Amino acid sequence: MTQTCTREISKADVERFLFAKHITACPACGRFRSQCDLDVQAITCHRAPAASLPTPSTPVDVLMVVCQNCGAIQFHDRTVVAKWLDCQRRAR
Repeated sequence: MTQTCTREISKADVERFLFAKHITACPACGRFRSQCDLDVQAITCHRAPAASLPTPSTPVDVLMVVCQNCGAIQFHDRTVVAKWLDCQRRAR
């Protein structure tokens, strides 16, 4: 079962996560990301059920990252980002 992340994740948190994972450029236009090059929105979407399992869809909390240069969109699982941030805080 998917655990929902209730912790607030800021744009600065998302930028730290992306840069730590070496995601430093937009995959569509290649522009180097800086503090003004992306917009972050928290949304909940529904994962489609597997074709072989007629079960209801499972909600997934994601962060939608939008390139301000070209409008390309990336999605990152909010729970994964929150766990990474928590690990970074404990490592300090």
